[in-house]
Amino acid sequence: MICDRFVAELRSVLQTQHHILRQLDVAVTDIEVKLADVSQQSQDIQELEKMIAELEASVDFLDADDFSDFDADEILQLYDRRRNAVNRELVKIGFKDWDSFVRQCQIYALQQQLDPLAPYEAFLTDADLNKLQNESYDAQYAWDKWDYIFVGASGVLAALTDFMLVRIPATMTSGEYSGQIGSPLTAWLKQYNIKKADDWFAQWAKYLEKVCKVPYDNQKLIGGMYPKSHRFQSLGHDPVLGFIFGVLDIMRGSVTGFSYETLTGMHNLEIKFVPNSQPVGLIEAILKHIGHLISDVATPMGLPAPFMTLVQGINAGSFGENNRTLGELSRWMYLNGYDFRHFLVSGITPAVIEIVLRAYIMLRHYSEHGETKFILNDHPKYRSMLLVAHSIAALGNAGKIALMQGNPLAFNLAEWMALIRYLLPSLKYWVFDEHRLRLEQIERINEAGWNELLQNSEKIVEIIAKTESSSIDLVHLPVLC
Repeated sequence: MICDRFVAELRSVLQTQHHILRQLDVAVTDIEVKLADVSQQSQDIQELEKMIAELEASVDFLDADDFSDFDADEILQLYDRRRNAVNRELVKIGFKDWDSFVRQCQIYALQQQLDPLAPYEAFLTDADLNKLQNESYDAQYAWDKWDYIFVGASGVLAALTDFMLVRIPATMTSGEYSGQIGSPLTAWLKQYNIKKADDWFAQWAKYLEKVCKVPYDNQKLIGGMYPKSHRFQSLGHDPVLGFIFGVLDIMRGSVTGFSYETLTGMHNLEIKFVPNSQPVGLIEAILKHIGHLISDVATPMGLPAPFMTLVQGINAGSFGENNRTLGELSRWMYLNGYDFRHFLVSGITPAVIEIVLRAYIMLRHYSEHGETKFILNDHPKYRSMLLVAHSIAALGNAGKIALMQGNPLAFNLAEWMALIRYLLPSLKYWVFDEHRLRLEQIERINEAGWNELLQNSEKIVEIIAKTESSSIDLVHLPVLC
């Protein structure tokens, strides 16, 4: 680990070097003039060495008269001048050890009035700074204008779909919400009734109704059940929960559901066993359950919306003019047409976002990264885009409820379920995963940088070892911390 003291010292060093490098282009011409003599001296030495080599090669042909103009001290003087010029340049640097180098950098920074607290980014070139910014964690998941446009457009389009097409299950002709218009799509779905139709599906559903008798259809064992409400009160009729409670009821010959007391408005969970029922095996119970749901889906009351049966167990709250609890409110919604078919219609709202936004994300991803495999829901950026779009649609649904005088039938269960679907993983990401992923990104960048640095240093050492191996002295490096 690099200690704080070394980091502070390094700031002064980098600041000084950065300032010098910025002035390097301006000083190039002056440096070339000052070093012209040194360069000329180097050329003179090379010429003398060439002449000496020629002399050595023809030493047998020389006589005393050939050395009458030769001055041996001139060669030594040339070397002395060259060495003195180099030493003068080294003295200017004054790099005797790390501490003296740091002190000189600090003095230089004060003399040049450099900001001692300048950020490290100021010492980078534009190319290096852009590279770091592009490789940062935030840059990987940053939104651009097209992301904002498509997220906003898909959310608003979904909200408009909810308000104009989903609406409420049916037109209200009486009560506090009288005059509100129902959904044309829900009305179109509900116009099909297997009791009146005579096509192949109606005939099949009637056959399943006869052969798939289930105990949770019994309306006499749990209080408050009657033909219109028994599917909502029994958990076996729930399109999702029924595959747990409904199958168990068929296997053991029982009814699991919520009773309802008209006077108190209380719902209580009860399990009652049907007399003289014959328990069946698991496979038969599953097949009977599926067949019974099919026979009930296209009846006037239909199946309840998923998980709405559980809400009737909440005997709390006070809503509307009649001060209904949540349990009474959910029961009232079912009796006024909020069933599985309207839930399917309400699914158009989140479907708009999933189709529009997912199509944009996939096309954008493949255009930028090619044919790479990715899981959209696990990508922080894409998941956040879907979450924001569904949040816009959910807020639109809240506004729709307010515009419809607080009518609970305007509640879009499918959209709020989609919002929760993306909210829970996002909460996990914000609380547990974001910091870890940031560290992993930094480690990947650092690892790549260190690998490149090590490769370059190995090349430099290799070149030096080949060319200057005879003049390399091993010294002890200073300890930084």
